[in-house]
Amino acid sequence: MPTAKYFKECPEFPSDVPIADIPTISYLKLQGGSAKESENLYEACREQGFLLLDLRDSEEGEKLLKDAETMFDISVDIFNLGPEALMDYKLNMPKDLNGYKPAGVLKTDDGKMDAMELYTLSRDEVLGDDSTRRDPEEFKSHREECKQFFLRAHEVLSQLMLHLDKHLGLEPGTLSSLSPLDKPSATSLRLLMARPQPVDDKIISLGGHTDIGTIAMLFHVVGGFQVLPAGAENINANWKYVRTVPGCALINIGDSLVEWTGDLLRSNLHRVVTPPGKQANCVRRSLAYLIRPDHNGSMRRLKSSVIPPVPEGTEEETRSVDEWAAWRAQEIIEGKVKPQTRGGNPVGMSKAVNVH
Repeated sequence: MPTAKYFKECPEFPSDVPIADIPTISYLKLQGGSAKESENLYEACREQGFLLLDLRDSEEGEKLLKDAETMFDISVDIFNLGPEALMDYKLNMPKDLNGYKPAGVLKTDDGKMDAMELYTLSRDEVLGDDSTRRDPEEFKSHREECKQFFLRAHEVLSQLMLHLDKHLGLEPGTLSSLSPLDKPSATSLRLLMARPQPVDDKIISLGGHTDIGTIAMLFHVVGGFQVLPAGAENINANWKYVRTVPGCALINIGDSLVEWTGDLLRSNLHRVVTPPGKQANCVRRSLAYLIRPDHNGSMRRLKSSVIPPVPEGTEEETRSVDEWAAWRAQEIIEGKVKPQTRGGNPVGMSKAVNVH
């Protein structure tokens, strides 16, 4: 959630809808070395897989909030071009996920088609010296602003991973080294936009899923983002809204971190639906910075005094990041597995590795 500028443009989040219990963690306190706040961060990543990161009062945090506001401005310019013009930059699923995705391409949980438009910017392209991708002029003319957002968002998430290193019994910098800035990866920034829909349709703009990457940072203003509490049956009545809060970013753990930590951390199912209350008449815009591992990295479980070892008699995961991601995507496409919350196991509990 960026600065107050965009919050002033939409009605307040309603008070009569079910709200998810998501802990708020102070980035300033983490920077100051607060042991209690660090423990709260770790518990949130284990129990919920989500947290609200309060970026206010921190110099770096405030800069990131301004960067996010700038990216919201750019997002408005991009989507104002209209679907017809943006189709010139259409992504090539599943081979290439960068570029424009129109609404109505993906099937959602209720069997209908999604209502979410998105434009994905590749980190490798934005930070690289020679960009070969054709992107709208609105991106090219703001290349430096895009670079600044990528660098600052990555640094903040790297700081969170440093705290997780400590609680997981890993050497400092271990988790960040698996998703470095200087090696090719699928790390990206997604600009998302859902136009107002008929309220009586109860439209699912983006179906239930977990993020396959390492860790993600989301900025949004209008409501509609929902999480399914761990252990709850996947029915509409059990989904809960995440309240949008000025000055905070929503952080969620990805499947890769769950895999590396032997299911200690949690990757939680989430989706986007029609915004609640009067916000349903608003255009819903959001930014999602998605850190993905190094393409050639390994999905092998990490070893430490805290992370449970691979159970005896079970094969260790040996696939590369790209091989594992392709396998998981294919399993979902073929219906062999459904998107579901993963991880959050108690310390000392180990789970067998699935090696089809």
